[in-house]
Amino acid sequence: MSGNNEEYWLPGYGLSRHIVFRQLQYFIGPSATVRPFSYHGREGYLIKGAPLTKKQIEDLRKQSEEYEKQQSLRMSGRRESSDDSADINTPIIVSNRGRGSSYRPYR
Repeated sequence: MSGNNEEYWLPGYGLSRHIVFRQLQYFIGPSATVRPFSYHGREGYLIKGAPLTKKQIEDLRKQSEEYEKQQSLRMSGRRESSDDSADINTPIIVSNRGRGSSYRPYR
C-alpha cells in the first residue's frame, strides 16, 4: 500500500465532526476520504489518504475547540466572551415543560 492511500482510524476525542470533514482534504489532499467509524467501541473517523501528522491533528483539535465554543455561544444567545474558560458543555434548555404538559416519561 502506498503512503498516500492508507486507511486508518483516528480517535474522535476532542475533534469536531464538522471540522474534521471540512479540513481533512486541506491537510492531506483532495483524494482523501473520511467517515465516522467506531473502532473497538470508541468513536472516531476512518480516513483513507496520507497519514495526518501530530501537528495536523493538534491543529484539528484547536479548530474544533474554537468551533464548538462559537457554536455554544451562538446557540445559547450569549455574546462572544473574552473569557477563555467558558464551558462549551453548558446545558441549553430546548423546551420548557410546565406541570400541565402532556409529556410522560417512558416507563
